Amino acid sequence: MPKNNNNLLIFFTIICLQACIITSPDWLKINGITPCWPVILLLPFSLKNSPWKAMMASILLGIFIDSFTISDVSYIPSLFLLSLVWSTYGLHNKKIELFLNIGLMAIFGTAFVGFSIWVQKIIIYSVLRNNWFHSWSIYVLISEVIITGLVAPFVCSWLIFAYKRN
Repeated sequence: MPKNNNNLLIFFTIICLQACIITSPDWLKINGITPCWPVILLLPFSLKNSPWKAMMASILLGIFIDSFTISDVSYIPSLFLLSLVWSTYGLHNKKIELFLNIGLMAIFGTAFVGFSIWVQKIIIYSVLRNNWFHSWSIYVLISEVIITGLVAPFVCSWLIFAYKRN
């Protein structure tokens, strides 16, 4: 029975990811910029599972998120590295339930994903190496880091608690 509950929780999380990305409410935005939902949903899964499961989940989550975006850049490399780091941290550290730790991991994860996307765009579109591109990219990155840092502790703590119960 607990195996079925865990599968149901994972399925519900995937369905919520679609709803969060597509219909993110206005009160969860900073000037139109939403939290980094892949980081928020990958963090608790990586902390509670082995590196192998976390890496597979990050690849599947990256493919899923890339299917929503129309761009040449990908979330897969950054999510893959984050899942490896977080799952290793989760295996060695048993005090991951602290509210501030989850928020800080989400902030650093969002910054890493944002910088990864930024660097990929600079490499692929070499035309974007001007000040205009960097000014709005920094603004988007900072806004996304702030809103993810505020939302992640609540959602991730709830998901960690749900994983622990199963």
